Amino acid sequence: MTKKYILTGGPGSGKSSTLLELEQRGEYIIREAAEDVIKLERKKGIERPWEMPDFQRKVLNLQIQRESTIPQSIERIFIDRGIPDGLAYTKPETPLYREIKRASPIYEGVFIIQNIGKVENNGIRHENKDDAIELEYKLKEVYLAQGYKIPTIPPMPVSERADLILNIIDHGRR
Repeated sequence: MTKKYILTGGPGSGKSSTLLELEQRGEYIIREAAEDVIKLERKKGIERPWEMPDFQRKVLNLQIQRESTIPQSIERIFIDRGIPDGLAYTKPETPLYREIKRASPIYEGVFIIQNIGKVENNGIRHENKDDAIELEYKLKEVYLAQGYKIPTIPPMPVSERADLILNIIDHGRR
């Protein structure tokens, strides 16, 4: 069975850069679904897709699809945001919140990629530094509430972040 590891954290923390570093080292990855939903909706002329009422549902559906098509032969995979991340963006006690909780698989591990102290606008992100730090906190709470132990990967060069993640997985230490 494939071991799934989540890289999560606030916008602009370096999750995607760390994920790409892991991919360059031969690891399998799944890129962030929300970013792809934003790009697709913008191609349709929607300037602020994250404000659409069904945005989080679209993200959830794409994430479920991506995680369900992981070949069984892959030993481990790193995922840029897991299904439970949607809980930090959704109001509790809504049907979508309950749907996200039901859809959330068990992951082998979750890593919080700590904010680097700034958020660079890449044309996709709309959050500022304070929003990013608040989301980092919410995401940590989401995964802690589900029983995960969550190592925090501090700001450091991307290659060192990847080294630390692999060291934690391979040796169970920080």
